[in-house]
Amino acid sequence: MSPKEDKRIFDLLSRLTYTLGELLGHSTEVVLHDLRKTDHSIVAISNPQVTGRKIGDTLDNLGIHLFESHNFEDMANYETRTKTGKVLRSCSVFVRDNDGTAIGALCVNQDVSALLKLRDWIDQALETSKAVEDVRLDHNVEDVLSQLIEDAIRSTGRSPNEFSREDKIAVISYLHARGAFLIRYSMEKVALLLGISKFSIYNYLNDMRTDAIPGETLKA
Repeated sequence: MSPKEDKRIFDLLSRLTYTLGELLGHSTEVVLHDLRKTDHSIVAISNPQVTGRKIGDTLDNLGIHLFESHNFEDMANYETRTKTGKVLRSCSVFVRDNDGTAIGALCVNQDVSALLKLRDWIDQALETSKAVEDVRLDHNVEDVLSQLIEDAIRSTGRSPNEFSREDKIAVISYLHARGAFLIRYSMEKVALLLGISKFSIYNYLNDMRTDAIPGETLKA
């Protein structure tokens, strides 16, 4: 690569460095390295406040490691950290001469420390002490009862016109366990749905309270 072509490429990459810095904002550093100058490789940098580096500074430890391993492959979306503890999301693209030798690197380092703190805050804000099954904040007792009945029906895996005697018992048991029959007029509503009398429901609930096996008071 001729000196003229070399200068043209690095001039272009320098302009790209500053343009990308303006585009991506103050939390994203864009830095151009001349890999032929390992002791002072940085030749252009935008938003240097992200890492505190400046033109004339050296390669980071990753860059030095790449020199030792001669493994100059483009890398995307990897994590790095500054000496002050900032967490960065980084990528590096290598520039090669006509022989394929890496002579430069354009690197982007986005400070995601604030985003990680925000994610932790959101996780803590959404955390609950324990899961409670199907809790909803309804407007009135009719809504609560309707939702409980809907849940009870769904728990059987059938529609009411397909209910067997066992399905009806399962619905009553489900509603009883969740306090549905404490709601006024719940007996009438459930009895109408199941096609039985409310006295059959009373009998079944009495059997439950005495731990007896239900008799034939509940008819299919």
